[in-house]
Amino acid sequence: MKKLIFILIFLFFAIITGYQVLKYLFAPKYSGEQVIAGMSSETEVYFDEFGVPHIYAENAEDAYMAMGFVHAQDRLFQMEMMRRVGTGTLAELLGEDLLEVDKFFRTLGIPKHAKWSAEEWEKNGPSEIKSAVNAYIKGVNTFMEKGKLPLEYTLLGHSPRPYTLEDMHGIIGYMSFTFAMAMKTDPLITKMARELGPDYLKTLSVHTLPEHHVIPNHYPKRNEEDNRILKDSSLISILDKLPVPLLEGSNAWVIGPDRTASGEVLFLNDTHIGFSQPSVWFEAHLEYPEFSYYGNHLAGIPFGLVGHTRLHSMGLTMFENDDQDFYEEKINPNNQMETIYGDEFRAIQVRTEEIPVKGQDPISFEIRESIHGPIMNEVIPEIAKVTSNPVASWWVYVLEPTKALEATWKMARSKNIQEFEEGARLIHAPGLNVMYGDKAGNIAWWATAKLPIRPEHVNSKIFLDGSNPEDEPLGWMPFEENPMSINPPEGFVASANNQPDTLSNGTFFPGYYYPGERWNRIAKTITARNDWDQNNIKALQLEVINETHPVNARSMIAAVNTAIYENHKEVISELENWDGNHDLNSAAPTIYYKWLYHTLHGMMADELGEEWFDNFLETFLYIRSVSNLIQTEDSAWWNNINTNSTEIRALIISEALKTTLQELNDQFGNDSKKWTWENAVVLEHPHPLGAKKPLDRVFNVKAPVVPANEESVNKLAFKLNADGIYAVKSGPAMRIILDFANVEASESILPTGQSGNLFSPYYSDQAEMFANGQYRPQLMNEGMIKQVSKRKLVFKPE
Repeated sequence: MKKLIFILIFLFFAIITGYQVLKYLFAPKYSGEQVIAGMSSETEVYFDEFGVPHIYAENAEDAYMAMGFVHAQDRLFQMEMMRRVGTGTLAELLGEDLLEVDKFFRTLGIPKHAKWSAEEWEKNGPSEIKSAVNAYIKGVNTFMEKGKLPLEYTLLGHSPRPYTLEDMHGIIGYMSFTFAMAMKTDPLITKMARELGPDYLKTLSVHTLPEHHVIPNHYPKRNEEDNRILKDSSLISILDKLPVPLLEGSNAWVIGPDRTASGEVLFLNDTHIGFSQPSVWFEAHLEYPEFSYYGNHLAGIPFGLVGHTRLHSMGLTMFENDDQDFYEEKINPNNQMETIYGDEFRAIQVRTEEIPVKGQDPISFEIRESIHGPIMNEVIPEIAKVTSNPVASWWVYVLEPTKALEATWKMARSKNIQEFEEGARLIHAPGLNVMYGDKAGNIAWWATAKLPIRPEHVNSKIFLDGSNPEDEPLGWMPFEENPMSINPPEGFVASANNQPDTLSNGTFFPGYYYPGERWNRIAKTITARNDWDQNNIKALQLEVINETHPVNARSMIAAVNTAIYENHKEVISELENWDGNHDLNSAAPTIYYKWLYHTLHGMMADELGEEWFDNFLETFLYIRSVSNLIQTEDSAWWNNINTNSTEIRALIISEALKTTLQELNDQFGNDSKKWTWENAVVLEHPHPLGAKKPLDRVFNVKAPVVPANEESVNKLAFKLNADGIYAVKSGPAMRIILDFANVEASESILPTGQSGNLFSPYYSDQAEMFANGQYRPQLMNEGMIKQVSKRKLVFKPE
């Protein structure tokens, strides 16, 4: 017995010692001194109690050099993953399994575009922004040379190459791709149109429906010369392999002084992004002469995409505009390397790229491009299932070099709303809803994007005829006609990825918009009172109510004979009286989502097949169409094409309920009191290496159960499925609240923590707070920062 006790004590101390050794070898350096060649003066970095760096420098170059270093020491492996996605080099690090992902991004043209953008950037002369970007890159590379690389590199047997400007533009390209809903949706809609016809499509919301909620525009007065037309296997299975999250949607709203208790602007933003470890945003506060800024930064990007000074704040959501079309080409029968275009033939351009692959020789990969863009059949399997003809991608993002760096630099440094708009208009793609509020009392929303003018006959959700010049865009709308609202009489601006109302030029611009259920809840709540402050607005940001789902549920209940479900009358009654609140103690959402899945499957799987039905559930089309699908009595979808009889709505819904109740009995037992939502939901933040067991136990962050939902303000999204266990895949990547009455008291929260380094105390310290709806301060007061910060890192010139 004594020997066993001795062995256990030995193992305990061995584990403790081993952990301390690993921590010494791999943990970030938050205290002490660090010498950096090229830094002109001493720069201090204070890390607050949540690991946010507060950088105090004498000039911009020193500030961004320090920013590059501290960003890299907490997020270097995340930078590595994101730059490799954007440059098409994941297989070089992670092996052959990622080869199809590299092929996809290379064909789409993101690495090619990153190189072009970097080349155009270098053509500009010296400037403060170029110096800041170069300083940031130097800071990142100094950490790679002198800092302690995270554990992931040791496990993979890899040393990182230097970080470059091209990598930075590759990351911007990756971010832009994540907004491209067309690639998931257009092949599906084209298939439905060709194989099923208009009777099936009319029940779907391919375009925005009258019952959906739109964002009102409020245009400022401008000179007439400002308004000018400018002439000029499955994909989802491939994307599942991505080691970085996709941006999926967001909420933002800005409340004007007339509706707040303080008489100052109140600003809120929560970007919805796939959950991951680390989470997407890295917070940093920079101070140097004439600049004070607290921002949320993407890994590898020096300037905050979301953030605030003491005088203004900026945020964003996804615009969801349609900026990508697919052209089905016709091949010249006498020359397979030419396409037909009107009365002419146009050559197909071919380039070969070498893709490095870990553990083997590089792979040669051929990419073909028509006059419309890259041919995508080989890398989007759904296209090959719709047509054997080449289908080319026309995507606004790759048509011109990005100016995202210039835009974010300018917006962060604007002195007034006019200067801010000048920065916002530099964003050509992806489409973003840029939100603004300032100390002067201004509030604004701009949908920033370069919007094509399409011919009236074009349906941009269906493959276009590549041989017909009449299907080509006619030009570009001027920015002044983009959706926007500047100081509207309603006293607030809000965006929740829903459709903007008709533009000043009469266009109802197409897109992949959400139905506006979140926007409607935000708008109704804000306009109900005029005393909003930083505390009472939190209930809205954390709200998990959806008003549409109870309507759907009652419609389904009305279609069945509930008397035959006497043993489940209590739980059916609970669903019938459901108010749409996804409270964890409620059984209503547990029943509703499983019943909804089986109803939709009974309606659509016979026509679409299992794979296409599964794809449908991943698109905006599902979210936007579900009410119409469920409530339309005479829909063609109700009939099962595999039987000789004609099925009707009541039969499909009744069979779905029968299956649902039986499965819930099997899953949770006969006592329906145990069918609560908390027993059906799980949340785990996955690390790129957590895809391989047992590394998931090491790197992934398990979190408390959250009230998962579809299209509530506090959106915590999951994929509808047959299993009835709902893994939350995405949600708010931060929750920001700022009252201009006291900017230094603003608050936020991250889903896991500030650091991506396993041995950092800030790796997962916010996970429980996030799940419980708590907030923490975004400190900007120098005295308070120095008082609460226990760690200080001083950068010294060499």
